[in-house]
Amino acid sequence: MAAQEPSPPSSLEGNKPGFPKKILANKLEDKHLCNCCQKILRRPFQAQCGHRFCSYCFNKTVSSGPQKCGACIKEDIFEDPTSILKQGCAFPDNAARREVEALAAVCPNEGCTWKGNIKEYELNHEGKCEFMIIPCPSCKELIRFNEQERHNERECPERTLNCKYCKEPFHFKNIKAHDEICPKYPMICEGCAKKKIPREKYVDHIKFCSKFRAPCRFHVVGCDMSVEKEKIHDHERACSYEHLNLLLHYIMGLKVNLEALQPQSLELASHKVHELHQSLRDLEVKLGQLSTQTPPAQGACGPPPAPCPAPLPTSFTPVLPSAVGAALELQLHGEKTKVAELSRRCQDLELKVGTFENIVCVLNREVERSSTTLDASNRQHRLDQDKIESLSNKVRQLERTVGLKDLTIAEMEGRMREMSAATYDGVFIWRISDFTKKRQDAIAGRAPAMFSPAFYTSKYGYKMCLRIYLNGDGTGRGSHLSLFFVVMRGLSDALLKWPFNQKVTLMLLDQNNREHVIDAFRPDVTSSSFQRPVSEMNIASGCPLFCPLSKLDSKNSYIRDDTIFIKAIVDLTGL
Repeated sequence: MAAQEPSPPSSLEGNKPGFPKKILANKLEDKHLCNCCQKILRRPFQAQCGHRFCSYCFNKTVSSGPQKCGACIKEDIFEDPTSILKQGCAFPDNAARREVEALAAVCPNEGCTWKGNIKEYELNHEGKCEFMIIPCPSCKELIRFNEQERHNERECPERTLNCKYCKEPFHFKNIKAHDEICPKYPMICEGCAKKKIPREKYVDHIKFCSKFRAPCRFHVVGCDMSVEKEKIHDHERACSYEHLNLLLHYIMGLKVNLEALQPQSLELASHKVHELHQSLRDLEVKLGQLSTQTPPAQGACGPPPAPCPAPLPTSFTPVLPSAVGAALELQLHGEKTKVAELSRRCQDLELKVGTFENIVCVLNREVERSSTTLDASNRQHRLDQDKIESLSNKVRQLERTVGLKDLTIAEMEGRMREMSAATYDGVFIWRISDFTKKRQDAIAGRAPAMFSPAFYTSKYGYKMCLRIYLNGDGTGRGSHLSLFFVVMRGLSDALLKWPFNQKVTLMLLDQNNREHVIDAFRPDVTSSSFQRPVSEMNIASGCPLFCPLSKLDSKNSYIRDDTIFIKAIVDLTGL
């Protein structure tokens, strides 16, 4: 399936190249080929040189300016300017188009049995064949048109699914990655074996789960035991000796590291002690030589000998070494104190560094989790925005549809009212309610005239209606009730005899059936009012002085319950 080429899309306009050659059921003739795309002509244009091109191919060729006709060059008949293709130099070849559209055609898609001609193929089958090969818009795999829905739902690796836990959409290929970050994904506690714990609540669960195995608090110094939380104190009591031994080795290692941190200070102190000891030994040697030296004998001649210096106190020798040693001991003690202080500070710093490292690790995990959640939220937001836009478009479309439906319903309701009030025997009674209000509207000019529903002389006869002016019209304005007869355009007018020539009787009914107001007339066949209508209705014709208004204002039986009745009778003689 994937090895096939995608089927060409349908086009009823001239914006596509010619039809593929393989749709022809019979032998292909060269005259039916486009001289540009070498396919069957679609919307053929004939250039002034006589060669034919598809409308699309010709417009594409000359879109960048005048071009030389390649067919003329190939046939070695090039002639300037006849063989120059440019805008306006070609015309639609309708004869060739009809000839091409009449050619027998078959569907080129494998498995399709459609047959017809090229015109039918273009109008009814091209781009609509269930067997045509199309690329999947998501994964680009080539599939049959009638398999598109199944492919999108079951096979497409790029199809979108909704997580059954968190309901968020994701691509099928990312299903494992989504399971790793899904906040609602069910997890199992390794301690108490509780199942279906949402990932977002798993951390809170293990904080309080007494069966969850956690590392020993002495794992930083080397204890690699994992113990259930409820047994952690028992473990610490049972392994206190091992913990102290591990702690001792840890501290000794820190001490060695601290000593390595101050090699220059210790070497300098050792050098100074060595120099002091050397000075003491030199001093002791000199003191010994002075104590053992004797004065020389006095002679008769020569200068007298120099006086002998006074002997040193016997206690001088031990006093000087004792003072120097004490000073050295004091200085060495001070150095040891400084080293101990540095060791303590290093321990404090290491503890703080370890704490900070743990905090940084936790923060890194939180940042990664927040970043993942943010990415998922952004994706969801984009999807929500797309859904909102799609739904908004659907709402606008539905609103337009509802508006059109409302207009259709209103029109149908009007027709229903008209049909329910219509009669088909030439006799029509018009009931006008709220007479007082409608007459006031006529006097004020808001609604001077009213039309009755249509009525007919027969089901396929003349269509007519009445027009009444409750405050009069023309010569009867303000003094009479004016009543007119109107011939309307009907569906069967072509079958009727024209002009209209039937006697018309108009009546204002006395609701006590005593004295009706009656007027009758026979149409003037030369008047345009009774010719066959060319618009919705003809000009009204009738009685502007039908009934004096004073007759209605006085006490009478024409108005009862604020309602009057108008009756029209059309003589059916001769119809």
